[in-house]
Amino acid sequence: MAYARDWYGKHGFVRHPSLVAEKRIINVGELDERAEELLKSGLAVLEGDAILIDITALGYNKLGGRGKAMKKMVVIGPEATESAIRKLEAVGGKFVKVGGAGA
Repeated sequence: MAYARDWYGKHGFVRHPSLVAEKRIINVGELDERAEELLKSGLAVLEGDAILIDITALGYNKLGGRGKAMKKMVVIGPEATESAIRKLEAVGGKFVKVGGAGA
């Protein structure tokens, strides 16, 4: 122990919290439940038979896969999980990626 007194403990680089982008996640199930409310408030648009929703306008930057998608939705956002994309495509919708993960 005489030669390596500072061997134990935390070493390495840790980013400052102000530099790390916070993930704000909304799940597919919650979007499906709120779709009618978003249409009425003007935050979503009916495009053909699909509901077009921009999650960045709602203050979110990631689409999660929890819940069920019953309505055909086209969701626009910077990031989505694979299960969320699969659930949207299963009902005829899709996910459109725009911007980066930190955008």
